[in-house]
Amino acid sequence: MTVDQSNLSVMLYGAEDLRLEKIPIESPNPGEVQINVKATGICGSDLHYYHTGRLGPRILEKPMILGHESCGIITQVGEGVLNLHIGDRVVIEPGLACSQCQLCLQGRYNLCPKMKFSSSLLGGVNHGTLRDYVCFPSHLCHKMPDNMTYEQGALIEPLAVAVHAVKRTPVDVNSSVVIIGAGPIGLLVAAVASVKGASCIVMDINQKRLDFAQMYLPPIKTKLLPIPLRTDALAWAENQAALLQLSANTIDVVFECTGVETSISLAMHIVRRGGVVMLIGMGTVQCVMPIDLISTREIDVKGNFRYANVHPEAIALVSEGKISTEGLVSHRFPLEKAVTAFEHAKQSSNAIKIQIGSFE
Repeated sequence: MTVDQSNLSVMLYGAEDLRLEKIPIESPNPGEVQINVKATGICGSDLHYYHTGRLGPRILEKPMILGHESCGIITQVGEGVLNLHIGDRVVIEPGLACSQCQLCLQGRYNLCPKMKFSSSLLGGVNHGTLRDYVCFPSHLCHKMPDNMTYEQGALIEPLAVAVHAVKRTPVDVNSSVVIIGAGPIGLLVAAVASVKGASCIVMDINQKRLDFAQMYLPPIKTKLLPIPLRTDALAWAENQAALLQLSANTIDVVFECTGVETSISLAMHIVRRGGVVMLIGMGTVQCVMPIDLISTREIDVKGNFRYANVHPEAIALVSEGKISTEGLVSHRFPLEKAVTAFEHAKQSSNAIKIQIGSFE
């Protein structure tokens, strides 16, 4: 059943072919709620789809609505929904798992092979949340406290990635941590690790990003990395590790947030013996790694994919003031200017997080 045709949506047809279209506003099915979306962040995966019309081996062949970092206000409630009501403000957890496979039953639903994740092509076209109205299962809609803004609500999804990644490592008050990459995810990882009491160093090739990181999290240290010019990633990483002059056996955990081969190799060189390297950034499909170091130093290399069961914790970190979002959103655009927002994201190397919406 549809109500009208005034649901303005951001539809991707192919590489750099982004259009604003009005589609039907759907009514919620049983177990769902209808949400008037108020704010949506542009994720790196959205930007990659926009640039190339694909993500990894999956190529866009049919139009797809982008966006998955969203929050809004409930405007309709479907049959059987008891925990949410019209007027509730909610953060959307944008991945619907099957709830029946072994991984789902283990609580690792982020790894569900039947996952339908908004603005992705895994298992077919999964439309995203960059639109005026969207319907979602109620169990994936998390209430926002009254003191949270919509801007903050749309930052919960990337913060959930950071919370999940840190929880998968032994980071605590005694830990020394390096974060490679000062983009939104890297900054939020540093923020979560700092809340746990860890000492953090953030590294990047962009001095302006490091300047912001220092302003955003004054207790951290920053180090500027040179732009890799060598074709030999292992040699570059070994050389940089020596130049960084990090004391031997001091870095307990490295969070690699770029997905760049040279940075991944650098992580292996600077982590201590018996330390942990958490791979968060998704860049090149294949890369060369120093297997000798991984083996002889017993480095635990872990992957991180999205999140599971952490949205309430992420919301609490923001609403209780433990993690600040001040300054993370560098640019805001109304939905009608979504194409301009993506163009700005493509051209600006200093944008931190760009959001789209009405925010009210």
